[in-house]
Amino acid sequence: MVVGIETDSTAFWAVALKYGAEIAVIEATSVEPLAVRELLAICPGTKIMLLGDPTDSRLLDLLIAGADGFFPQSSPPEMIVEAALMLTETGVLLPAPLSRTVLDRLRQLEARYGANGIERPRLGKREALVLRMLATGATNREIARLLGVSVSTIKNQVAAIFRKLGASNRSEAVALAFRLGMAEEPEST
Repeated sequence: MVVGIETDSTAFWAVALKYGAEIAVIEATSVEPLAVRELLAICPGTKIMLLGDPTDSRLLDLLIAGADGFFPQSSPPEMIVEAALMLTETGVLLPAPLSRTVLDRLRQLEARYGANGIERPRLGKREALVLRMLATGATNREIARLLGVSVSTIKNQVAAIFRKLGASNRSEAVALAFRLGMAEEPEST
């Protein structure tokens, strides 16, 4: 359901807050990373889906700032609606070419700058496994099914992972996991 269309960011977030918008679809060229952080502070439960050009060099910065996904703006409207529904279900949406770009940039940063003093959080064995599954794009429902536990249990573990990583959403948690080399670790014995 569309609750409003606004071109002014202040008015847009006022509408989102008033109606408890689940998803905000924003043109990537119309927002800065700082604005994404500020807007999420106003509407913390709102998922942000960016629309734009997949080659836009600012996308990674916007995702790290708190956007939950991206979809090419050149897509037909019905595909954009389907992408928004997928974001609602999965909590993150990064089409394959952008996922590759994100991984490549994270690895370049790691190679160039190292961990830069970022402290590696201590995750439990199950939390580490769930984090690796999140990094593959698995939904809470898929993870719960694979691990034989309830979706509620996975939601609690994901919340604990966010807390320990200092992440505010899945995109940020996955980016930090790759940054810290935690997304590809084999399960410890």
